[in-house]
Amino acid sequence: MNLPRLLLRYRALITEGLAKTLHGESSLHAILRYHVGLEDSQGKPIEGVGKLLRPSLVLFVVEELCGDVEKALPGALSIELTHNFSLIHDDIEDRDLMRRGRPTVWSLYGVEQGINAGDLMQAMAMSQALIAGRAEAKALSEATAEMIEGQGLDLEFEEEIGISHYLEMVDKKTGALIRCAFRLGALLAGASPILEQTLMAVGQEFGRAFQIRDDLLGIWGDGVQTGKPQGSDIRQKKKTLPITVALARAVGEEYTILHQIYGKEEVTDTDVGRVIAVLEKLGAKDVGEKMVTDHLSHANEKLRNVPLSARGKEEMNELIDYLARRER
Repeated sequence: MNLPRLLLRYRALITEGLAKTLHGESSLHAILRYHVGLEDSQGKPIEGVGKLLRPSLVLFVVEELCGDVEKALPGALSIELTHNFSLIHDDIEDRDLMRRGRPTVWSLYGVEQGINAGDLMQAMAMSQALIAGRAEAKALSEATAEMIEGQGLDLEFEEEIGISHYLEMVDKKTGALIRCAFRLGALLAGASPILEQTLMAVGQEFGRAFQIRDDLLGIWGDGVQTGKPQGSDIRQKKKTLPITVALARAVGEEYTILHQIYGKEEVTDTDVGRVIAVLEKLGAKDVGEKMVTDHLSHANEKLRNVPLSARGKEEMNELIDYLARRER
């Protein structure tokens, strides 16, 4: 699926900003350029940066609210760098070998250098946030702390949890930075506190929809598109939304299958197939799809209170459709 126009509009500006920010001769700088997709593992330039959702949202809000996009760039870079430092550390915690179709930082350079690279990127993120302004740096710092807390909650989910606990985790782990993207855009454009809160509410709905779609892709996604084999989240025994729904609905044999397989030391391809069959029988995928649609619909409703241009409304609707249907 092609990227929507909103994610293409600021792509060159953000990519150039990342290249300038991550310029440096040390091995850690090279690792960071590799991770964000500016270079391959040999240091050769490539065009492999990700979707750039969060910084694009910052600049979109700024432009729609008649702010200065060029001056807002450090704020946009700060949130993209924060997001990427979290991915480096997340890959270490999950022992993921691939990200965006390439080996993860820790799998190439070791856990120790992975931790160092993530720490350096976080420091760079805060430096960019301070260039943007004190209020912006405070907002990013708060969101970063919330995101880390959410990651901690995710790792603690060993037993059965309800959907409310799942959403609490998502609102922190994924939602914090997406809410912050909308908040930074409002702050950088000098928006009113009421409009800032409205935009953050939009970000909350976006964050939930984005993570639930990720959870669906972690089970039913095309391995070629996602860079992970189908059922990768099951192999890692993650308690994602489909598993949470299934455990709440399962009885008898289905309940036993889920608990036996999630209690195993190693999950096989056969196990993955059995779990997927149970999830589909219990309607877990359908629940997830509906939740994605519902949260994006709620976001759209809240956006009616944001003064978007005709082009802005069109591009935002295109982005919402993309988030609902994205395949990676």
